[in-house]
Amino acid sequence: MGAAAALGVIAAETVASAAPAQATQGSAVIEGQDNTGATSRTGVFTTGNTEFGILADPNTSGKGSLGVYGHGGGAGVFGEGSGFGVGVFGVGGASGGVGVQGEGSGSGSGVVGLGSGGGSGMVATGGASNGFGVVANGAGAGTGVVANGGTGGGSGVVGTGGGGDGRGAEFFGRGTGIGMLAEGGAGNGIGVSGIGRGSGDGVLGTAVAGTGVHGRATGAAGVGVRAENTAGGTALQATGPAVFSRSGLLTVAAGSSSATRTGVALTAASLVLATLQQDRAGVWVRSAVPNVAGSSFTIHLSKAVAASTMVAWFVVN
Repeated sequence: MGAAAALGVIAAETVASAAPAQATQGSAVIEGQDNTGATSRTGVFTTGNTEFGILADPNTSGKGSLGVYGHGGGAGVFGEGSGFGVGVFGVGGASGGVGVQGEGSGSGSGVVGLGSGGGSGMVATGGASNGFGVVANGAGAGTGVVANGGTGGGSGVVGTGGGGDGRGAEFFGRGTGIGMLAEGGAGNGIGVSGIGRGSGDGVLGTAVAGTGVHGRATGAAGVGVRAENTAGGTALQATGPAVFSRSGLLTVAAGSSSATRTGVALTAASLVLATLQQDRAGVWVRSAVPNVAGSSFTIHLSKAVAASTMVAWFVVN
């Protein structure tokens, strides 16, 4: 690929500085019939080579074997379909070929598709043998795909999975990279919205050693993960152990009837629950008193214990 890129740069410089070469055979292109037998490209260039279009290039431009090569200040290739027609249609080769490949230079985009009316900006269909509809690779700090929904409530990306285990969208983060980053609009916009049909999952996150789904709020008023059932059913269901950072064990020392846990952020709405973890005759938890200002709480037992005693605690709200 490095060699191909170098050839591309050399070819671009050549095209920009040299006058277009005449066809090898010097024959005119005849309108209304096929023209065969050419051994070099056929190109049309504007003055100064600002725009040009090349047909049937067997690699004269150093870009590889090309059917069409277009270069322009506004667009290299512009295709427009009328009615239900397709603006640009690309079919990749059967041996893993790519239907359409776009490479943006600098801050330019590789491919931009604009749909008019109810038309789609771009439709990509993967090959039947596990081919991908779209493959987008960002180089360096570049982004593979940027999708912007219309201002009238349009979606940036809509993915519909096929039958069986087909997925509407699938994202993979490499190394420490993020598979997908979605940001909702400032006016209560939603970053990611998942809708499950039938008994399907709206959002499914799978991890081997990491976290399947991670929700993080960066503001004091934000909520990391919210579970809600508006029909009165189950809002949150956990299959397997549930682990909470605001819970643990507090030891009441022998000869004492209380113990204090510090370093626990509390609010006026916080509830501290506590229960003994060992059977001590005549001893029970008398109270669990929060200290909001001190970020602590104190557990009081009914009397002093003869041996150290563990008390389990759990803070909610």
